[in-house]
Amino acid sequence: HSPRRPARAERPTGGGGRAAPGNAWAPSVAVHTPVKMKGLGLACLLLALVPQVVLGTHDVYIVTMVGDPVVSYTGGVEGFPATAADLDEEMDVTSEAVTSYSLHLRRHHEKLLDSLFVAGTYEKLYSYHHLINGFAVHMSSLQADFLRKAPGVKYVERDTKIQKLTTHTPQFLGLTTAVWPTGGGFDRAGEDVVIGFVDSGIYPEHPSFSTHRTDPYGPVPRYKGKCEIDPVTQRSFCNGKIVGAQHFAKAAIAAGAFNPDVEFASPLDGDGHGSHIAAIAAGNNGIPVRMHGYEFGKASGMAPRARIAVYKVLYRLFGGYVSDVVAAIDQV
Repeated sequence: HSPRRPARAERPTGGGGRAAPGNAWAPSVAVHTPVKMKGLGLACLLLALVPQVVLGTHDVYIVTMVGDPVVSYTGGVEGFPATAADLDEEMDVTSEAVTSYSLHLRRHHEKLLDSLFVAGTYEKLYSYHHLINGFAVHMSSLQADFLRKAPGVKYVERDTKIQKLTTHTPQFLGLTTAVWPTGGGFDRAGEDVVIGFVDSGIYPEHPSFSTHRTDPYGPVPRYKGKCEIDPVTQRSFCNGKIVGAQHFAKAAIAAGAFNPDVEFASPLDGDGHGSHIAAIAAGNNGIPVRMHGYEFGKASGMAPRARIAVYKVLYRLFGGYVSDVVAAIDQV
């Protein structure tokens, strides 16, 4: 791996990744929330009478809302046309209908939190709108219990850690080199295909992802990814072969698991797992394999001309968090 010094992660700014001193808050539910449910009304009254409630420690929670996300919304909300596409159609996530409905959902998430809790006692980390309608929020268990009773909320679940699993070979999957002739041959298999990797990042300087000895790559049809800038080299992680590179760590930072002295606060791969998987699927053809001075032949990805979009959610010391994974998948 690269000998470069790990980039330092920036802590999220704004509202409050941590509870205020003493973990105190002053709910304003009785003022902002129209109460229709009997149980919720009693909770509002109690919280209005108690200006300060000791919350304890904060955790990250994933909240699922009532209402369709972009992928399944068939209309019904005034001013917002349907965004759902048939299974055989490709959705344009940049269309006016999709972007406006996505913004509508995001604003609804923010309005709900603002109506229930005092600013500074919680931090919304992500809004999910493409594949699910929901959000991730850093808050106390008491706030989570209260949020579960709010109208329009389906589920509130505490975030959990995940770990990466081992990998298997193309032979295990039944995908041998015999499939190459049907995909354009070893030099063209995967042309104009973008493969998304939700993993531990990528090492863009590896020969498997280089563009120096390959035919030039043209524009990617129907894909509009985002490319982060390496905070150390100040160069883009994208190079034509790699067409998207983002990292997601807000939940890990909020949970206190992210160590910026060890982890890379960028799409750079910290342990090689993501780079290995990306090379298996879409690594360049004919790359020499060398280890400790020995030659082990040449390697190729199953679709060597495919492009790579990286969504880093896994880290060296702790693995990852579900809410960061959901945020990455929601981008895909």
